[in-house]
Parts: sequence; structure tokens; C-alpha cells
Amino acid sequence: MKIHADWLNIRSTRLVMDKLLSKGFQAYFVGGCVRNSILDTEVKDIDISTSAHPTEVLEMMKKAGLKAVPTSIEHGTVTVVADKRSYEITTLREDIETDGRKAKVRFSKSILEDAKRRDFTINAIFSEQDGTILDPLNAIPDIFEKRIKFIGNPRERIKEDYLRILRFFRFLALFGKEDETHEAELTALNDLRDGLDTISVERKGDEILKLFAAPGLEYSIFLMEKAKINSKIFNTCNHASLSSLIKLEERLDVAPCAIRRLAAYTGDNLKSQLRFSKKQAKAHQILRQEATNKKDAAELSYRYNKNMALDAILVRSSLQNIEPSKNVFDQIKKGSVAKFPIKPFDLAEYFSGPRLGEMLAYLEQKWIESDFTLSKERLLATIK
Repeated sequence: MKIHADWLNIRSTRLVMDKLLSKGFQAYFVGGCVRNSILDTEVKDIDISTSAHPTEVLEMMKKAGLKAVPTSIEHGTVTVVADKRSYEITTLREDIETDGRKAKVRFSKSILEDAKRRDFTINAIFSEQDGTILDPLNAIPDIFEKRIKFIGNPRERIKEDYLRILRFFRFLALFGKEDETHEAELTALNDLRDGLDTISVERKGDEILKLFAAPGLEYSIFLMEKAKINSKIFNTCNHASLSSLIKLEERLDVAPCAIRRLAAYTGDNLKSQLRFSKKQAKAHQILRQEATNKKDAAELSYRYNKNMALDAILVRSSLQNIEPSKNVFDQIKKGSVAKFPIKPFDLAEYFSGPRLGEMLAYLEQKWIESDFTLSKERLLATIK
């Protein structure tokens, strides 16, 4: 079996692989780039496994004039940048000791040993430079049958890195199916859920963002709650409103958005709990606040932007169990192009200081309530 993908033949990919192979080392594409190419979906990151020692990778790439960064050299990983594209190159390895967060590794020359130390079967498929598939764990059927399986014993895999608890639900939401009960996995996940306390909030936050953007989120959340994993991440949660939101997204043909879905699911402070960026946490906070306010879609679009307005309307609808107006998209478009006709200098003759700001806000609200129709002259006439 071969994969056929554009990224295999771009100049930077061939350059990096040629450097490894020309020195007599093994080099294979592995993980998500292979998995996604088999499924004919977008490939974002290209990971390479090699028999070359990480110091050898650093040396040969720098000699080739490429930027090479020892990202995690003790674990065998070097990041190489070619034509502004990053390639994560990791020496074939096997785990010799783990503590639930990181592992001590022994470098290897065996793709079988390297595959056995990975998390899920669908992530343990390799490809040669020409796209020829190497499948040491016979994982390709799992991809096509949408099975998310731990490699070997689930408990052992989870204890090696407790973040795999969240990764299980993310990959299920991305590549799994809803008719799998996963009883054995859920038992292990439930029993070992306290291990998430040892994982940094940044790593957990990153997984949660990816999970909530995934197409099959609702079933994953259902199983997370069944295994009592959600209580290790969130203080409050609302499955009903999340379910309502997802149905709205499907009916209105709106693409998934992690922050929108999180706003429907939880009112937690995501900045403090999961170290979300200020921008992400602020967007989440605004959506929660606007869900209880009465601004219509046009005003929301005028005050924020089109995307935030739509998100706010959908979150409000899901939390309050109400239908968005039928012309919601027209209203959002109207608000996005509306321009308030009054400028501060128009009022400078009459007001100054805080009173000027108050009057601007007053007139702006009157203009919004007129459906953006009141002219500058009519607005000014109200204060003369």
C-alpha cells in the first residue's frame, strides 16, 4: 500500500529525507501525517523517525544549511526548518522508564520497538520516502474501521503519560465512531484519572482546545463524563447546552469552534484553570456574558465582529434553549458594515470630559436601537 500526498514531494520534504537517507540512516514518516494521508485529510505536521542519533541529525542538517533546533534532544527530537516548514525528527526509540509525564528512552534502530511505545495503533504507521506503508502493528484496519485502540495494555499506556487520557477522547472525536462502547478503556481511564493532576495545565488546556474543535465531540464528552474525567478538568459543565449547540451548528452549517463550544459547556475561568491565552479566555468570557444579555445579532456584530456575533447568538440559543432568528445572518452582516455617524468633535461644542463620553454612548445606543437608521443630523437634533 502507498500513500499519495502533495507533501511527500515538496522540495523541503525531499531535502530533509534525502539528507538522512544519503548518509545510510533509516528514515520514515510516521504518525499523523501518514494517518491523515491514508484518510485523505489535511496534514499539518510532518514527523520523521530515523535511526540517526539526534546529535548526528543536528550536525548533518546544519551542514546542509538548514536550521536545526534540539527541541527535546534527551528524548531524541530535533526540529528542522526547511523552506519555512518545520519537520520534527525523532530517533527511533523505546521507553525504559516512565513516570506518567515523561520517559527515559533508549535509542533504537527498530520501527517495531518504536511503534510499540506509541499511544494508539492509528498513530503507529510509518511510510517510506516514496509513500510505501510500513505497518508493524497491523493498524491500518483500525483506521478504516474507526477503532481507537491503545497499543497493548491501556493501563500501561496511560501510566506512561497521563495526558493520554485526554488524547484518547480527542482521537475518538476525530477518527472514532459512536457505536464503540470502550468499556475496558473507560474502566482504565476512570481508575487512573487522578493521574491528570500531575500534568501541567498548559498541556491539558492544549488537548481540551483540540478536543472541542473536533467533529465528533459530543460522543467523546458523553464518554468523558461516564468515566468521570470531566470533573478533573472542569468545575461546571452543561452537556445539554453543548448538545443543543452542536445540533445548531449542524443545522446552520456552521463550522465547529472550540471557544464557542466551551462557552456553551462551562462557565469556568479558562485563563486560570487551563492557562488559555488572554485572547481565548476573553472571548470565552464575552460569549458567556452576552448569553445573558439582550443585544441582537446586528448589535453584537457591530460591537464585536461577525464571528463573535454568531458565536454569541449560538451560545445564547443553546444555553437558553431558544431558536436564533431566521434572519440572523442578514442581521450579522448589517451590523458588521454599520458606521456610527457621530464623532467626538461633533459634540465638543456642547460637552467635555466624562460627560462627552456619556453622550456619545447615549447617542450610539439610540442609533443602534433605530436599526442603524438615524442620521447624524437627527441624532444631534436630540441634544440641541
